[in-house]
Order: sequence, then C-alpha cells, then structure tokens
Amino acid sequence: MPYEHEEWQIEHMEGALRALTLPIREIMMIRTRGGSKTQDTMKLCLYLTYLGFEGIYFTANSSQLERPKIYMKDLIRRSFLKWCVDEQRKEAVEFIGSGRLELINLTEGKAISPRADFIIFDEERKADPDAYDNTQGIFADTSMLFTIHISTPEKHSIFEDNHETLKRRELEYGEPLVFERQLYDVSYLWDDPNRRARYLELKKKLPGWFWRQEFECSFELPSGAVFQDVIYEPYTDELMKLVESQDYCSGIDWNPAAGHCLSCVKWLPDYSGVVVMKEINLGAGYAIELTDTMFHKIAPWFTNGNKLVIEDGGINIPYVKWFKEIINKLRFSWHNQRWYPEEWDSQDVAKMAACTYIIQHGITIYVDKMRFPETAKCIEEAHWDEDAKGSNPKLAKDKANSPHFLDAFLHAISEKNRDDIQIEMSRFY
Repeated sequence: MPYEHEEWQIEHMEGALRALTLPIREIMMIRTRGGSKTQDTMKLCLYLTYLGFEGIYFTANSSQLERPKIYMKDLIRRSFLKWCVDEQRKEAVEFIGSGRLELINLTEGKAISPRADFIIFDEERKADPDAYDNTQGIFADTSMLFTIHISTPEKHSIFEDNHETLKRRELEYGEPLVFERQLYDVSYLWDDPNRRARYLELKKKLPGWFWRQEFECSFELPSGAVFQDVIYEPYTDELMKLVESQDYCSGIDWNPAAGHCLSCVKWLPDYSGVVVMKEINLGAGYAIELTDTMFHKIAPWFTNGNKLVIEDGGINIPYVKWFKEIINKLRFSWHNQRWYPEEWDSQDVAKMAACTYIIQHGITIYVDKMRFPETAKCIEEAHWDEDAKGSNPKLAKDKANSPHFLDAFLHAISEKNRDDIQIEMSRFY
C-alpha cells in the first residue's frame, strides 16, 4: 500500500487472526469514527479469502455497502491479489484458489440462505435484530466459525450485547477479543494539526454523550436536547445570498386532524448548515377528502429541480396512494419531478438517521423563530427519550402535542433528499 500502517493496526489484525486458535472464534473492533475499521477489516477478509476460505461481509443497510465495495476493489488493484482473481463483481470476488468473499446488505431474507466460513458485521449497532438472528445458519457447513463485529458503539444495540459477551470471554480465555481505539490514539487523525482543529471545533458543537460515543468508544445513553447547534435569529442578507441558488428540499408529515405539515429547507453550498425556508400547514383532511387544490399546493416543492419526501407506511399509505393516483389522473408532467416516499417504522430508524446525520457532521440549523415559530419550537424542544427500550435511542414523544413540523423537517433533510451530498470524515490515502 502507498502508506504505512500504524503499529496498533498491525497488532489488531494479528490479534484477530490469533482468535482462530480459540474454542469460540469471535472478535470485535470498536473504533473512533474514521478509525479505518472498515478498511482494516476488508484486508483481513481478503487475506482469508486468498487462503481459500469463504466469507460474507454484512452491512446494516444498503447505503453502507459503498465503502466496502470501494476498499475491496482498491485493495485488490493495488496488490498482488489482482493476479489471483478468478471472477470479480462489484459486490463479490472469487480467487483462483476457490476462496470467495461476498458483500451483502443484512436483511431477513438475505441472511438465511448463504453459507460461509467467516462473517463480518459492519456498523453492527444498526443491524436489524431479526435479520441478525437469521444469520446463525450460515456456519452450518464449516468448522471455522469465525465472526468479526465492527462498529462505533451504541447503547441498547446488538453491538453492545456482543461487546459485553466478548469482554466476559476475554477473562475466560486470557486473550484480547475486543480491539479498541479512540480518536486521540489514531495519529493520522489526531496528530495532523488541520484535522485536530476540525475535531476540536466539532467537539464544541456535539452533545457530550454523542462525542464520547462516536470518538471515545463509549456506550452512552442519549440525554438532553437533540440539536445543540441551532441559530434562531433572523436571517442575514449574507446567509440568503449563500442559499439563493440552492434547490429546495421539503418534507411532508401527514396529519388529518391538525393539518398536513410541509417543511422546506435549503442547504448551504458546503453543506455545513441547513436553513429552514418554509413551514406550511397544507390543511386537514383524510386521504379520501383531499382535493386537486391540496395537490397543487404541494406540486411546486417536487418540480423544477426541487425535492420532496412524503411520509409513507402504516396510516400514511392512503395519502401516498392518493398522491400517486392524482399524478396519474392529472397527467401531471411538470419539469423534473423528484419526490420520494419514506417509511418510518416503529423503531424510528429513518427518523434517527436524519437526527444523527445532523449531529454527527456538526451541521448548523438556521431557523428564524419569528418567521417559523412552529418549526423553531419543535426543534428547540426535541430531546432524547432516556427511558427508551430496544436497539436504538429514540426521540421523546409528546402524545398530547406531537411535533409534526419537526417530523416534516426531518423528512426534508432525510437521506432521500441528500442523494448528492457527500460528507466524509474517514481516512484519505
């Protein structure tokens, strides 16, 4: 490789391989965000595959497949392995010696049928519990039984459960099984003056618990306000000029009683901030009561370059059906339609993804409290549910006064509206 590994990286990879001599062959890499855990694990995978073993590299969702695919392709291209390949696709490679590695999005269906000698669970803290449980049959035809868990930490997750199990097993075996590295111990991140300055600035913005979770390898309970870096003041002319040419990104939260809420935002050109531009109560009504007039209120927000996410799933399905049907009925053909349904499950995974994206990247929210009082109030009062059960932290819910404009705002900044945004804090070579 055109760079030198740090000593601890070699030690962690060698320690992982030593676990193959143990009765239960299972290890964990828990590292700071940007700590090269995915790339180092891919090196282990390709080494074992080169030796003739079969492996499966699971990611918690489909978007997380991109980075392992890049690393697999690049590591093969840069090394002698390029002469050992029998067949290579974007998400799989087979070597001449019959070793095989496949990259798979971890879902219930895809977890049942494969067979392999070793398994990797990348970003395991976000793994679906049912899909994870279905992987137990993968080792049916092998005696190797090697499992690698990698992630940044998260409370009430599969990753935390496995962390506790492996720490107890370390005492039993007298061997390290959990390989940890905090931000301050990764010299290519912390010793570089420019990177360190960025991290120190980020530390000022992030909630303390989130900083410790992402960069200090600590399992933390979420606490306090969700959004820390919010500016509620009137917008300056300079800010408006920065977003003037940006597309609108909007989201709709359906509510037949209080009114369907539309929130509209624009991103700063460098994506360091997001500016609330509209809060619109579209009016009340169940799906069967909605009219062409309601549709025409929505139409400008998903045409002519603008993007719109509408809530889907459960009680929201009739609204999405109405939306599709009226597009067909009106033969609607405004230029460049871009709209996407987004389902929020009972675990609020998509909602949490939108929140943590803002927090993780230190993004500033601009919301003029005078112009957009409802949205400002929802953002200001958003806080973590410290009593939440299950595999993910959750936002606290007020059953009497649900924050619909917050939900609309989170749809507006969701991943579906961010398909062209790339913010990376990983290591560059």
